[in-house]
Amino acid sequence: MNKDRVIEILNNMRSYEYAIRSSAGHYSGPMMPLKMDNLNKNRMPADLWDHERYSRIVSVTRGAIDDVLSDDQRMVIMNKYLDRNKMSLKQIAEKEHRDRGTISVWHTEALKLLVTAIKPLDVYFIDINNLDEFFDQGLIFDYTLIRKPA
Repeated sequence: MNKDRVIEILNNMRSYEYAIRSSAGHYSGPMMPLKMDNLNKNRMPADLWDHERYSRIVSVTRGAIDDVLSDDQRMVIMNKYLDRNKMSLKQIAEKEHRDRGTISVWHTEALKLLVTAIKPLDVYFIDINNLDEFFDQGLIFDYTLIRKPA
């Protein structure tokens, strides 16, 4: 996990949370493997697969924000990334009547702590991409093109 990945996760948190809420109980789509190293067993619908991944990202990240960061660091992260009306560091400094440098230090320290705290997501965090082209229902595979061993 690096700082850029943490910022990406923070910037997408509201979208992840919305996806979790909107998909709860409505799972469909092609069957996806529970583990990428075992593609043929233990499968679940793609929507449930995404729901589980988003839930893990949100749970670990929210837990790190709440349990690892100081109140000042948490306030900066919430205002900059997670609140509906995101603020710049300068706006946060004005709102809190603090020097912009102080807010910047809190922001930098918070990101360093989050990089370490959410590192376990690296193991489970697979880029979330649209895989619809792999599941084209109209695709017909021509088995005659496969060579049989001589």
